[in-house]
Amino acid sequence: MSNDNIMSRGIRSVSDVIVEEKSPGHKVGLVIEPNNWTDTDPFLLMAEDYFVRGTFGMHPHRGLETVTYVIDGKLEHLDNKSGAGLLEPGDVQWMTAGKGIIHTEDPVEGETVHSLQLWVNLPSDKKMTEPRYQNMRAQDMPIRHEEGAAIRVFSGSSMGVSTNTKNHVPVTMVEFNVDAGVTVT
Repeated sequence: MSNDNIMSRGIRSVSDVIVEEKSPGHKVGLVIEPNNWTDTDPFLLMAEDYFVRGTFGMHPHRGLETVTYVIDGKLEHLDNKSGAGLLEPGDVQWMTAGKGIIHTEDPVEGETVHSLQLWVNLPSDKKMTEPRYQNMRAQDMPIRHEEGAAIRVFSGSSMGVSTNTKNHVPVTMVEFNVDAGVTVT
């Protein structure tokens, strides 16, 4: 894909995420609220979640990708196609639901998981694609080093450091770890 086909947006607004209790054992704050797709497409929503085991039972997804970044805790996942795995802090899971998958995400017994989850709308010609998972371990991802900063690349590229993450929608996802007082572009 040429750079001419990649859309880039500036920052339109900055707001604080308000985390509220949704149910016992589940707090959520919306980073990108749904139903504002003119401004956020291809992003359908992004939620910051704090949750315990049993919060999300088996549930379906179709026609989108979920990108889950584990901030804290250990997250187990299981699906109806014999997929299973464990994500730890700093890990990312890129799940393509495509034509449909039923799965669960559950913290390890006794833990609370703190995560960010982004929902990416698939293009109409990819909505019926085969489901897949890409589990990206933090320790396996390339890092761009600058003075006072480490930029871990999960998808796309950053100043020549890139990954081979498979995307149906070009998304750049990086984790910045920056020392106090340091500026990074």
